[in-house]
Amino acid sequence: MLFIALQIEAQTDPFEMGMASLKEGDFAEAYCLWRPLAMRGHTEASFHLGWLYANGNGLRVDIPKAIYWWGQAANRGHSDAMFALALAYTQGEGIKQNDDEAVRWYFKAARNGHEDAREILKDKIRAKSKQIQPYLADILKENWLGFEVKISAAEANLRSGPGIDQPLAGKTQQGESFVAIQHVGKWLQVIRPDDLHYAWIADWLTDLRH
Repeated sequence: MLFIALQIEAQTDPFEMGMASLKEGDFAEAYCLWRPLAMRGHTEASFHLGWLYANGNGLRVDIPKAIYWWGQAANRGHSDAMFALALAYTQGEGIKQNDDEAVRWYFKAARNGHEDAREILKDKIRAKSKQIQPYLADILKENWLGFEVKISAAEANLRSGPGIDQPLAGKTQQGESFVAIQHVGKWLQVIRPDDLHYAWIADWLTDLRH
């Protein structure tokens, strides 16, 4: 009986009916079902309505309207909507490209658990993207970025690249902590949380050594 009740509920739920219409290619019906819901603050309807505008499904492509509806969903905590906004500002199709705005939304999505947003931010951090700098101190506090390492040697050289032949990038002392953001061979790319200084250090000089 519960299964039958759930089936009936799905058949009478306007959002689910819109999803069924979408799968059947009836975009106009999906739009007619979702727009009233979105106007009343339905998060999923707002997100999907944004895609109808973005893809031109049954409508003319209208990126500003897609941005509007994704924004409505994102502001209510929808991580996929946050990511969609970030991609839109990255690509700049139909709106002005804005890398700063894109990073802002990638960070919001990443904090909300969006794995693709996290991977994109990791790549930007490793590449020392200038757009990431205003957020770097806060991102370093996130447990998904990397892992903490401490210097185990009495003193250690920091390098500008992964190798002892790379130029010196400073020195560090035993017990100092860094956030490791990637591991290449026996070398760690690290960031010092206090001053956001990037460097590389041999892993055998840290508590990560094998």
